[in-house]
Amino acid sequence: MPRQLNLAEFENENETGTYVLDFRPGKEFVNGFVPGSFYISPRFLKSNIRQEVIQPAENLAIIAPNYLVDDAIRALEKVNYENIVGWLKGGYETWLESGNNLDVIISIEPDELMMDMKFDDPQVIDIRSEEAYFARHLEGAENIPVENLLFNLEDLPKDGIFYMYCDDGELSLSIISCLKSQGFHNFYHVTGGFDALLQNEAAME
Repeated sequence: MPRQLNLAEFENENETGTYVLDFRPGKEFVNGFVPGSFYISPRFLKSNIRQEVIQPAENLAIIAPNYLVDDAIRALEKVNYENIVGWLKGGYETWLESGNNLDVIISIEPDELMMDMKFDDPQVIDIRSEEAYFARHLEGAENIPVENLLFNLEDLPKDGIFYMYCDDGELSLSIISCLKSQGFHNFYHVTGGFDALLQNEAAME
């Protein structure tokens, strides 16, 4: 039965291999999160890769505002995650106020990426399906469907900067948090994903 965890209990779970799942809004997550934690978006929970990234038998601890804790537990149980240890009392603010280490994800607006593309040749990864990519994509973006990306980590470089987008920015944020937990800190998030990039018609192929 999931229960409220004080800071010491939560730290112990984190140190002993429990997966920390963060259910806060993405715009809050990018600005600071528990190192190694996963951003859990609805798209990630519904995706086919969910159980490959986090096995159902793993122990889980939740970070969420009080009003979202029950919803987070139900969402996890609905997709067969039953080993939910509990949630951090006070949510992310408790971790922040403790002085523990934090991590961040660099998230840029689509117009910033467009500006970079005018004066540079940034490496952009489109993690949507091949079908979606070939229908339309940002000019110069490389298609690496999310399954290929996560299951071939040994082929990913840990240097250089890569901008990543999905459909709406939610799944890509979850994936970047997964990559961060594996030591890849060179992936930047494109806010709003392809839906937001579409506002610049001239940059599409």
